[in-house]
Amino acid sequence: MKRIPVLICLVLGAVFTPVRAAPQAGAPAPDFTLPGLLAGQGEVGLRSLAGRVVVVDFWASWCPPCRKTLPHLGRLAAEHPSLAVLAISVDENRAKAVEFLKVREPSLVYLHDADKSAAGAYDPGGMPSLALIDKRGVLRYRHDGYTERDFGTIAAEIRSLLEEK
Repeated sequence: MKRIPVLICLVLGAVFTPVRAAPQAGAPAPDFTLPGLLAGQGEVGLRSLAGRVVVVDFWASWCPPCRKTLPHLGRLAAEHPSLAVLAISVDENRAKAVEFLKVREPSLVYLHDADKSAAGAYDPGGMPSLALIDKRGVLRYRHDGYTERDFGTIAAEIRSLLEEK
């Protein structure tokens, strides 16, 4: 039964995501600038993070597995201060997204993509959806959906990118 929420998020993610070709690993990461989700957070643009490894994590308040990914990403960001983790809500309703974050990871940057402009550029295959971008701004890895065993792979990929010169 644990796979049902993952399936629901994958199906709903496909329904709520604009259809276009997903950027492939090895291509430049699509740029975006989004407003902060929480009070006091300003806009953040991907280009402003040049020279850093960036995790772009698309999530939604209606996605149970999304609740599991954020703590893992928070621990990785705390372990690796040079890592930038952008947790991007695709909820149209800001209040629902903020409510979802009652307990939030302080090391993540929370952004709001209500019009799905960034999500449209990355074409998530489901929720949650994660893209790993290297220090040169190249998309290196993508992960759509989530299971507990996925996170070991994701953590290893992040560490590998952080070690690159």
